[in-house]
Amino acid sequence: MNNTQETNNPGYDKIALLGLFMLSLLLANSIVFFKARISFSDPIRLSKTGLSVSMPSGHNWQSEKQWKYQENIFSLSCLFPRGSERPTAWANCRYLLSAETTTPQMRFEQRASAINAVVTETNQTQTDTLTIDWARIDIPELRFSMFFGTSRLPDNRQLDIEVSQIAGEGELTEQIFKRIIESLKLEDNRLLKDGAEIVAEIKRRGIDSFLNSQNRQAYFLIKDEAKRNIGFTMDVIVESDTDGSAAGDQPDIRAVGQFYINGQNSIEHAAFFQCSNNLDQFVYKSETGSRIGRIVVEIVLNTPDVITIRKFQTQTDEKSYRLGPAMIPEVFLDQLLMQMLVSEKKQIIVDIIEATGKIIPTLLTEIETTEGITADKDAAFAFELELLDGRGFSERLYLNEQKQVYKRLARQDNLYILERTGEENIAREFPEHADRILRNNRMLK
Repeated sequence: MNNTQETNNPGYDKIALLGLFMLSLLLANSIVFFKARISFSDPIRLSKTGLSVSMPSGHNWQSEKQWKYQENIFSLSCLFPRGSERPTAWANCRYLLSAETTTPQMRFEQRASAINAVVTETNQTQTDTLTIDWARIDIPELRFSMFFGTSRLPDNRQLDIEVSQIAGEGELTEQIFKRIIESLKLEDNRLLKDGAEIVAEIKRRGIDSFLNSQNRQAYFLIKDEAKRNIGFTMDVIVESDTDGSAAGDQPDIRAVGQFYINGQNSIEHAAFFQCSNNLDQFVYKSETGSRIGRIVVEIVLNTPDVITIRKFQTQTDEKSYRLGPAMIPEVFLDQLLMQMLVSEKKQIIVDIIEATGKIIPTLLTEIETTEGITADKDAAFAFELELLDGRGFSERLYLNEQKQVYKRLARQDNLYILERTGEENIAREFPEHADRILRNNRMLK
């Protein structure tokens, strides 16, 4: 009986080997098929930046094919397989509005350390318009591979690319990474350069040159579409005397702001700002309260090119960014408009630093005031403001002959009308805020 089994075993072994060989062929064929089926999307453009890129598509790759803004970054992602809660491959592009302060090599090591991986290769790739430093990062025991690339862009922007795969081939990850790099296009962004020129001229002139009688005040009542008073804004900027010690005899500029809107989504916001006359130093503090909680933010520029943003909630979050040439705090929106009129530039992009810690690319366009929906009999000038973060917020601003904003139409889901008024009217309409308005004004005296 044992001899019969021994005689038949070689036949079984041959069948098993043949089956294993066929399985290997099927696996190899499926891998080749998988690679062959990876197609790439048409160029996906990031609005008003000149940047476009193609991402993996087809063969069950999932991509929204649209850049999304979050935390001062625009991101574009795709996953494989479609609909999976645990994807086995993914690709991400991130467009940072402000370059990080570390070198590419340091960033490679930080990225590897964050996932307990090792950097196994570094290199550099040159395209027609970009230089990409990149690294391969592996976790061998998990058969995990990542290709991570970074490129410094003009105007202190930065582009990061990540392609990763787990339990797969590093060659496939590399193939996708290289195809993404090959698809990258970056065109000259003239509007952003014009914005940087406007910001530079404001700094050269000094903030005090824009202020009338040592201060500039702006009080607005906020009305809904039915023209009911639902809130207010207050912004006051003053030039105070300097002691001539640390700021090189520059005047000290201080500002306070307050925003309140009532209703179902009531928001209360207060801000304090202080800077040198040429904006080479500033401190921006704010507190915002709403139904979802309260957040305190501090933004500091105390070196020529690095701003630090701290957010105080249950934990303190701190991030540092390089100051871009087109960045300016939102406190100086009026000064931007006035300088545009002086320069005769009809359209620019600037990076507005909001009191909440967001840095948002913003398109400013001078528009006609004589006809159509922009017509207003009292307007000497008019501008359209559009936030380029995908939220759909836009605002129309009307200025009088003194280049003073007297009316604003803000739209995001709903229309809000902001009409210029005095502090007495705001205190009368919202008496519960009268003490704070007076207190904020006293802070500037």
